[in-house]
Amino acid sequence: MQKLKIGSTILLLVILIAAATGSTPVLAQEGDGFTETFNDSTLPGWEHAREAVVVDGVLRMDPGSFALHVGDWSDITLSIRVRFSGEGEVMINYYFREGNRYGLIFNAEMMMLEKEQGGEVSSLGRVDESVLQPDTWFTLEIVVSGQDHQISVDDQVVLTATDPNSLDTGAFLLQAMGGVTVEFDDLTVRGTPGGGPPPGEEQPPEGEPAAPPAEGESVAPTVTAPTTQSQPTGFLEEFFASQASQVELTTFLINLVLAAICAFILSLIYIHWGTSLSNRRKFASNFMLMTITTTFIILVVRSSVALSLGLVGALSIVRFRTAVKEPEELAYLFFAIGIGIGLGDNQRLITLLALVAGIVILGLIRLFRRPDADVNLHLTVASRNPEQVNIDGIMNALHPHVSKMKLLRFDENPESLEAGFLVEFRKGTDLSQARNALKALSEKFEITFMDNKGIW
Repeated sequence: MQKLKIGSTILLLVILIAAATGSTPVLAQEGDGFTETFNDSTLPGWEHAREAVVVDGVLRMDPGSFALHVGDWSDITLSIRVRFSGEGEVMINYYFREGNRYGLIFNAEMMMLEKEQGGEVSSLGRVDESVLQPDTWFTLEIVVSGQDHQISVDDQVVLTATDPNSLDTGAFLLQAMGGVTVEFDDLTVRGTPGGGPPPGEEQPPEGEPAAPPAEGESVAPTVTAPTTQSQPTGFLEEFFASQASQVELTTFLINLVLAAICAFILSLIYIHWGTSLSNRRKFASNFMLMTITTTFIILVVRSSVALSLGLVGALSIVRFRTAVKEPEELAYLFFAIGIGIGLGDNQRLITLLALVAGIVILGLIRLFRRPDADVNLHLTVASRNPEQVNIDGIMNALHPHVSKMKLLRFDENPESLEAGFLVEFRKGTDLSQARNALKALSEKFEITFMDNKGIW
């Protein structure tokens, strides 16, 4: 029965991992960049042409279309998966701002890095050979460090360039020029946050959409930086003006359900594979509430520095006095908290994989460790007539009724005999039969059964 429960638990965990793989967060926006998997057909955070749409989890751009992600980063590391077909060029623009940009242009026959500044376009580097194959997915990476630019395809460096008069910061723009059709997926941009448009640049009226580029033109649409009615001028104003982003209800519910299921699985593992002498069933019942609570807290405070510091202040007031008797109990508590933190940060797949890895490691440790008695009761037997009973007789009387037995202590003197055992009973009737067998040896036996982890 115990093996069946563990097998069912592992099967459930595999199903959860498969579900989490299909429900990876769509957009993770951070101050130092963003990650986009193109699973949301509304393309939140993007300005785009009508011909740029999400199809089967990828961004598909027909000829002449564009997609712009407003932002302001420098020293970027950009990684994206690309597949294209047709006659024309694909352009990836970065440090994009009105009149200024770096543009990586490529097709099946060449790759070129150009720079536009003040309306003038110059070439920084070019490769006139077939480095890319049409109708084939490849990973393109752009790394900018100061004046140096490095372009890699599938981890192979294909183009390097240096710009002594480098641009400062800017946004990110994708374009399909000529007759090319291009697909993008798994975009990651990381870099140093910039400080907004340089002085003197005029911004279009708020809410005015960017115009798509004409076919064949390399000049991208005008980008508008986000504006607010009042900008914080100091660190304190900026700190107190920061607000936590709204948590999506679907994500919140999915993470709470996953937290409850993972906590249930962890409790089963602790009950059946733990070695603590205390009642493991009672202690494991805390995992559910602890994991769900941690998930809820992290979901709420993860996007707000002010709330995070408020949580630290609250925890400094509340003192937890729960007695942790053994190191194993503390380890499982940390495991439950770790699961809650991972799910609260929307790291579903990593969290479930960590839980699987923990179960596998615990299973291997249990498989290869020395098979000590896995007991559920302490038994103490005392006799005031030791000449009529010996230790061998006591063990022989217990043996038919217990599945495991371990002698812990044996005291004998002319007046009394006392022995302590760790024993395991599978059923409650076995306990009654063991008691009767001991009483048959001597009616003057003093028998004490003390709970360890309960009988199941």
